[in-house]
Amino acid sequence: MTELLKILAVALVTVFAHIIVKQTRPEIAMIISIAGSVLIIVMIVDSLSSVISSFYNIFQTTGVDTTLLTPLFKIIAIGYITEFGANICQDAGASSVADKVLFAGKLVILLVALPIVTTVIDMVVSIL
Repeated sequence: MTELLKILAVALVTVFAHIIVKQTRPEIAMIISIAGSVLIIVMIVDSLSSVISSFYNIFQTTGVDTTLLTPLFKIIAIGYITEFGANICQDAGASSVADKVLFAGKLVILLVALPIVTTVIDMVVSIL
């Protein structure tokens, strides 16, 4: 809960700084927004270790091959990075570029997901 409050504080400071600076130096305002966003991401990186270990425990408990974790984490990371990039494009007023970033992210996720789909199909076929 305190982490969320810290993140909210950084977000509010970033937004207020962006609003104040945007009136005189819009290019600097964009940099402030990006810097605040990156700071928030850095603040949550520690929380990721518990999520990763939870996934690892689930995979071990269920007997699913843990090598599937790598593409799973890549897919999650690609999704978040894609959304982050698209939001930056949206904030800069380039919504058409943001749409292309989202489309590209979806295609990359599909490519990374192919080994998982193949493994699931193999598991289903072996059961039948």
